[in-house]
Amino acid sequence: MTYHNVSTVSGLFDGDPDQMQRILGQEGGLLYFTEEGGVNAGVHARDELGRFFTIFESPVFSDETTGLSFSPDGKHMYCAFQVNGILYDITRSDGLSFDAKSLDVKYHSVSNRRLNSQWIGL
Repeated sequence: MTYHNVSTVSGLFDGDPDQMQRILGQEGGLLYFTEEGGVNAGVHARDELGRFFTIFESPVFSDETTGLSFSPDGKHMYCAFQVNGILYDITRSDGLSFDAKSLDVKYHSVSNRRLNSQWIGL
């Protein structure tokens, strides 16, 4: 196992990476993470070569993306924009699984706003 220390201080993202999810059972899988606010609010991923991928970004919301989780079958990725109270159910357009398991590494405050369900296909 090799450990690499990487920082976002260089300006790659406006905020810090927040919640992280790792694809299990795959060699060289992706590490999914949410953005802690800024213009890159959304879900991003990084592979073992250090390349970053954007799964989705919001064109309108710039607050914190939170609640990153996956359905038990791995075919649905869930996340929310914390302040706006919008919950997303993201699926792949090819119908395949994200092959991820949930691991909540940070707790957040909860708004009293009603959550609106949205669907986005990748």
